[in-house]
Amino acid sequence: MYRLFCNDRCLKANNFCENLLSVDNKEIRDADDLVLKILDWLYDESQTFRDFGDVDGENLAYAIKTVFRQAPAAGGVVIIGNQFVAIERNGIPDLPKGHIERGESPEVAAIREVEEETGITDLEIVKELPATWHCYLLNNQWTLKKTSWYLMTTSSGMKNMPQTEEGISKVYLVNKDTIKSFEDKTFASLKTLIPSVLPVISTEAKAFATGE
Repeated sequence: MYRLFCNDRCLKANNFCENLLSVDNKEIRDADDLVLKILDWLYDESQTFRDFGDVDGENLAYAIKTVFRQAPAAGGVVIIGNQFVAIERNGIPDLPKGHIERGESPEVAAIREVEEETGITDLEIVKELPATWHCYLLNNQWTLKKTSWYLMTTSSGMKNMPQTEEGISKVYLVNKDTIKSFEDKTFASLKTLIPSVLPVISTEAKAFATGE
């Protein structure tokens, strides 16, 4: 299932050929109709949910590529004990993440962004988590951000060194008792990660994260 968020609104489709986003000049029939449908959803804010169902995955990929400029990002869910590291960015609970720089792999970008935004070092990736997709209008251009997420551990422990120049005011820990509050206040796209995080902050979190 593919879910694209625009603020709290969601576009869903059962089929999506993501690999085609990096293919140049691929001609696919019937994509023009999907382009119009995507634009209709983007500009009509009354459409909180749009289900494309079993639309052709190749056509959807081509339509998305036509509508959006791509700005890939990467981030991490850092496990410390039975908790994970969160940040507050511009007053909203968030997870550390940022743009992938030219020549960087998503894994390298994720570690770099977590270090920069939280001050936490000695990070190690344990596993890849589901990616999230959201979009926004920037300089009259619709921009698509795929964020690659990774479960991480650290041997350096918790640090609270928010990257204030990025609008981050706080670095803090979320546990099983406070995750509901985080989920209620964070971005809609991040809520899709919660099912992957819940088992990690259970009483078996350490074993889950380390593979023991």
